[in-house]
Amino acid sequence: MGTVYPKGGKLYLGYRTAAGKWTYAATGFPVGQEAKAKKLLEKIEARVAATSTIAAPAEGPLTVERYARHWLIERKALGIADVENEESRLEHHIYAALGELKLNEVRPRHIIDLIRKLRIAGKLAPKSIYNVYSVLKALFRDAHMADLIDTSPCVLTKYQLGENTDKDPEWRATAVYTRDELEMLIADPRLPEDRQVLYALEGLAALRHGEAAGLRWRHYDPTLSPLGGLTIATSYDKGRTKTKRSRRVPVHPTLAAMLAEWKLGGWPKMMGRPPGPDDLVVPMPKSARIALGTMRSKNESYKRLRRDLALLGLRARRGHDLRRTMISLTRMDGARPDLLQVCTHNPKKGAGTIDLYTTYEWRSLCEEVAKLKIERRPRGQIIDLPQRIAVVGNQEVTPALTTVLTTDDGKLNNMLTLLGGGAGSRTRVRRSFTKRSTRVVGGKSLTSRDTHRRAPRAASRS
Repeated sequence: MGTVYPKGGKLYLGYRTAAGKWTYAATGFPVGQEAKAKKLLEKIEARVAATSTIAAPAEGPLTVERYARHWLIERKALGIADVENEESRLEHHIYAALGELKLNEVRPRHIIDLIRKLRIAGKLAPKSIYNVYSVLKALFRDAHMADLIDTSPCVLTKYQLGENTDKDPEWRATAVYTRDELEMLIADPRLPEDRQVLYALEGLAALRHGEAAGLRWRHYDPTLSPLGGLTIATSYDKGRTKTKRSRRVPVHPTLAAMLAEWKLGGWPKMMGRPPGPDDLVVPMPKSARIALGTMRSKNESYKRLRRDLALLGLRARRGHDLRRTMISLTRMDGARPDLLQVCTHNPKKGAGTIDLYTTYEWRSLCEEVAKLKIERRPRGQIIDLPQRIAVVGNQEVTPALTTVLTTDDGKLNNMLTLLGGGAGSRTRVRRSFTKRSTRVVGGKSLTSRDTHRRAPRAASRS
């Protein structure tokens, strides 16, 4: 218990620090204002008590970084959904600028200086800068509520933070896939089957990446009618979704076929055993750095998506854009927005009571999802057809090598026949034959190619 005492017409106070040492200081109040001096003493003692629970006195003063690391531990224990991103923002943007400052000595000018430097550097999008500031705001808010500081220094306005807009104003309008591009991502044989299934979960069921990564086989009920259902109850392994509410999503017929094929064939082949109820639907395959069967991270999936898009000759986009694509295409195909929203989103905060108390029939939701017109072409074999030289009129035309994707040998033979020409056609196809000849020029042997072609037959006349 501290003390308040007069000295030369002024009031002073004494209190024990977290190390147990007595400290004396002026209150700034004259004699006669003992009540105010006692309130100040209570505030100081509360701060000392709060500090002692966070950091040992021998470790030095309570700095921003020391408090932030304790703060993160508490938030992880509370299950805060975005704590990993908060930790990343502290590590990459905040500790270097503010970490060594004493927590109770940080002022608004320190925060303004940090934000100004981030804006001038131009490496972060405005939205990312707002995210950095939101971490600081939450950290100092909790420090204030814990009696560690008198007031939060995070009082910045739009003038200091700037407009919360996209870094590239043209990006958002193009952050979507076409119908053909979505079909390529879920069926092209050049892509691994596990990633095709992941892209289908995002592009045909509108799952967020964390929801698809954390999906387990027990969450899929194919026995529901008229369409099977996915219970979306967790993001990654957090035990809850981004909105902290679960929802059930009808499984589009194309996705249902893919999941059945994956469960019976692709999954056991990759994992070496059949899947169980608690197994992830799309675990990671084994690689040099990643163990077989681990949960997918957003970063790893993004890297693989970029490579897959480049392989297919498509421009770069995000995995989250597949979710936007599903919603956009389904609405264009005639789905009701209000029913589709029940499948893809939970009611927003502040939604009317009528929305919270409305439950739609499962068949009605299935009918809307089934309106999405997406086909998955069969997994086939890429075949390079032989090159031909076509004679059109008096000119020879050499087409590029033709590539055909087919699973039907009969169709392949028909294609070869068509490319080879037919009787009665006025456009003849002639095979090229080459032979080498050697001649001596200036004492040196030179090898050349002489091209001989089979002469075209005369066109039959009717």
